[in-house]
Amino acid sequence: MINKNVFENLTADANYIEKILQFDVRKLEHTDSVEISQYCIALGQYLIYLKYQMNKTRADLTQKKRFLDSVINQRLTPAIIKKFRTKTNAVDDIMKNSKTINSLQNEVTPLHDELILLEGLDKSISELIAAFKRELTRRDNELYTVRQERKL
Repeated sequence: MINKNVFENLTADANYIEKILQFDVRKLEHTDSVEISQYCIALGQYLIYLKYQMNKTRADLTQKKRFLDSVINQRLTPAIIKKFRTKTNAVDDIMKNSKTINSLQNEVTPLHDELILLEGLDKSISELIAAFKRELTRRDNELYTVRQERKL
């Protein structure tokens, strides 16, 4: 079983990851296989880091949304719903006229936006790792073919 503290201490070398993400594909043939393997490992580690950070953000968002919903539900009475005719209108009024709820909403919105921005990034990084791995396999197959031709 993996110790939870392992994930707490995860870090990523942003400069190195940025270098990999900006890799010039025209230099692929001249890039050493060891370096490509390092790229795969670094991206894999970054992917673990990214997923952990996204999960932390998602958990924080869920916690804050639950608290926000409970505060709203405490203030939402049948009389208020009747006054505004719909629950949605009543909730909108409560949110608009409460500094506490506005403050909570201002904490929730950036977390939600962050998750939207990061959505699908993990898949893109996985695809890049797979592309680097395919290149390593292509090189291995090419080397094998050359060796077989030399035997003949």
